[in-house]
Amino acid sequence: MLGDGADALRAEVRADDLAGAGLFRLVVQSYDTRDGHMPGRHSRPVGSVQRAVTADELRNGVHVSLLEMRGGADGGQSSEPVVLAWIEAGNPDLEFDGRAARPSPGSVYGMAKRRAAGGVLHISLNRKLLA
Repeated sequence: MLGDGADALRAEVRADDLAGAGLFRLVVQSYDTRDGHMPGRHSRPVGSVQRAVTADELRNGVHVSLLEMRGGADGGQSSEPVVLAWIEAGNPDLEFDGRAARPSPGSVYGMAKRRAAGGVLHISLNRKLLA
C-alpha cells in the first residue's frame, strides 16, 4: 500500500505536426497548482515519467502511466492539477524519472487539466515555449 497520497495517471500524448527523424525525449509531469496555469520553474511535480519516442509514435499517440505522490492530509485534492508534457531532441536519461527536468526555450509542449481519477488524459503537443 502506498497510502492515501498515491494516485495513478494515464495519458496519451500526441504531436501531429512534428518534423524530424530520430529519437526524442518525452517528459510528462503532473503538478498540483492553485490557479490551473503552467507551473513555475521551481514548482515540484507530484509525478513524472520520461521515455524515448519517435515522431511516428507521437503522431499515432504515445501512452504513458505515472505514479503521483502527494503529501498532506488532503492529498492535494484542493488544488487544480495540471499535466505538462514536452519533447526535446535526444535520448532520455533513464537514471532519473524526469522529475528534475524542465522544458528549455524552443521545446514543443502541451498541457491539460487533470480531471477526476480514471480514464486517459489526452495531451496535444501543439505549443512552443518562448525564450
